[in-house]
Amino acid sequence: MNTRVIRGRVPATKEEAMGYLRGVVHGAIIGGAVALLYAPKPGRQMRAELSDRLDQVRGQMQPVLDQAQGVVDSARPQVERGISKAQRITRMGSGSSSAPGPASN
Repeated sequence: MNTRVIRGRVPATKEEAMGYLRGVVHGAIIGGAVALLYAPKPGRQMRAELSDRLDQVRGQMQPVLDQAQGVVDSARPQVERGISKAQRITRMGSGSSSAPGPASN
């Protein structure tokens, strides 16, 4: 299946949406970590604060990621049925199917 993401539009598939969401979450975590590392505080205090904040972000994002994964999992059977149907139609259209059709002789 060939899907495209049009510039300025939402991702075309649930899988792409999950990838985008993961990228946003990872970017936020990395950005927060870099900001904390460059803050003018002692190293031990900075590491403790960074650890606390990362734990807090993980706790907040895990329900969102779980919900998004549930949406992907629930949509998967429908998408797979659609793919199978499209493949059957494509095979029938290319003549490789054993479905009855007009004789070419």
